[in-house]
Amino acid sequence: MSNIHARAAGRRRSLAAFLRYGRVMARLDGVRVLVVDDTKDIRDVFTQLLAGEGAEVIAAATGDEAVEIAKKRDFDLLITDLKLPDISGDIVIRHVMATARRRPRVVVVTGQGEPFLSRAREAGADLVLSKPVAWTDLINRLVPMLAA
Repeated sequence: MSNIHARAAGRRRSLAAFLRYGRVMARLDGVRVLVVDDTKDIRDVFTQLLAGEGAEVIAAATGDEAVEIAKKRDFDLLITDLKLPDISGDIVIRHVMATARRRPRVVVVTGQGEPFLSRAREAGADLVLSKPVAWTDLINRLVPMLAA
């Protein structure tokens, strides 16, 4: 068997194991997550994958929508993009932090570079990641962050 075929067979076994057990290495049971991204496909993928890990997920397509949702409900985790059609993600972070009764952990997943990344950290982001993000890497970073 060639090296390429061996790698493909390994990937199929990994995918089969994932589908059989339905989980990656960590779980997010009961974690309340607000996902903010203007790209529907990204929003939907995050929502489905987080829900598959046991999280309760609400998704917003705009910064204003996210701010309104966060005024009515507390979240354990905010995952946001920086480039939104109305207000920037760092402004969303500041609004959510100002209105939350309990400070959520904040993760920024974005395709933006500096100075946006620094602005996100200054606004209160606990973790800033550049797109594309591997799902298992994100989950393996979220679990210890949420446990702390």
